[in-house]
Amino acid sequence: MYTVGDKLELRKEHPCGGKIWEVLKAGVDTRIKCLTCGRVILLPREKLLKQIKKTMHK
Repeated sequence: MYTVGDKLELRKEHPCGGKIWEVLKAGVDTRIKCLTCGRVILLPREKLLKQIKKTMHK
């Protein structure tokens, strides 16, 4: 699982080319921020769990 501040590597690339995201808010809906371009998105937990390739804890 992941907590606020963890870095996640997702399976699909963001359109900017980044794959590493930072968790800003964890819960039923998770807010994550792309570390390449700074874009913030909100994803349902189930969808995010399927996309996670690797978790890098704080």
